[in-house]
Amino acid sequence: GIRKVKSLISDWRQFLSEAKVKYSGILKITPSASTLEQVRNLQDEIKDPTAVALPEKAIHVTAVHQDYMKPYRKKLKNIELPEAPEPILDIEKGIQIKKSGSKKSWAVPLRNQQEMREYVKNIMEMLDSPNTDPEPERIFHISLANLTGNPHDSVR
Repeated sequence: GIRKVKSLISDWRQFLSEAKVKYSGILKITPSASTLEQVRNLQDEIKDPTAVALPEKAIHVTAVHQDYMKPYRKKLKNIELPEAPEPILDIEKGIQIKKSGSKKSWAVPLRNQQEMREYVKNIMEMLDSPNTDPEPERIFHISLANLTGNPHDSVR
């Protein structure tokens, strides 16, 4: 009956609500549906008229920048990556504005920095990388907006 259908729908929602990891030059983590909803709410809070919200399909966390992933391209295509941790937005820290040259982005840092760093370490170990913390200075974040709406135009 209807209860079984509702149960199936909630089971399906749980399936949809998992973070996914993908190698596409960078190693990127796509957040769950509930985190995407938080991102959309934060995007609505940006009142700067020069800010262009990133489209939902572009919302991600860069786990490792492409400069560090290049040597492992072939290997990455042949291994199954472990499940990514869910990005947890640090709403208390609020929206941060980052500038670099002519680029400007609005981003929200993640609360689970250490968990993300451990995940990167795990993957770099799987790849037999001598450097398991390729970007010790990286602050894991989700870019909300930039000046063009193109994710490549966000500040690294």
